[in-house]
Amino acid sequence: MSRRPLALLVTGLALLAPLAACSDDDGEGPAAERTTSTTAAPAPSAGGGDPAEDPAAEEPTQTTLGEGVEELVLRGDGLGLVTFGDDPDAAVAAVSAVLGPPTGDGGWEPAPTSAYGTCPGEQIRGVEWDHLTLLFTDGETEHGSGPHLFAWRLSGAPPALGTAAGFGWQATAADAEELHPGAVERVPPEGPFPGFLDIEVEGGRLTAWIDTQDVVTNLEAGAACGE
Repeated sequence: MSRRPLALLVTGLALLAPLAACSDDDGEGPAAERTTSTTAAPAPSAGGGDPAEDPAAEEPTQTTLGEGVEELVLRGDGLGLVTFGDDPDAAVAAVSAVLGPPTGDGGWEPAPTSAYGTCPGEQIRGVEWDHLTLLFTDGETEHGSGPHLFAWRLSGAPPALGTAAGFGWQATAADAEELHPGAVERVPPEGPFPGFLDIEVEGGRLTAWIDTQDVVTNLEAGAACGE
């Protein structure tokens, strides 16, 4: 069934910006990748000979993501380690144990005028770890009532996260079809809003917004916020 999430509509145009310019200094490709292989620059051999003749000069160096990142998986009902409906403090503590302290936490703010759109409840709290945001509300959603986790958003890397099948930020629409066959619905752009993929994954559905080149610019799941 087609659906057009209201989340991020306030920033729909901004999502078309080239998020590929986000930090990728640690050699990460699409967010789902866990390791990358790089080749060290040639260095003089111990005997002072030609570097091209020194096998160690071309030995690949494995670069891995931070320990524990694989514990967080993009799901329709949360991130694996945390689930929609979880207590805010418990959810923040669980994610912090993997990614470290949050890089941003604006505390509770009025939901109707929040930076994340018009969200459910009277107050909303967004907690960020670089490009990952967890959204909490004090109101009622399909996931619970009272203070609880109701959505996540991912707009880049780090952290490099993906679905259990390996789909994540900077992947493509073709990747989605390959990794989640028969579970992808493509919704075309409408007015100022970009197109997106509605994907059935473990725990429910997630939305992957795409640019004009079919590259994923950000992903989200959970209850929606409006304009």
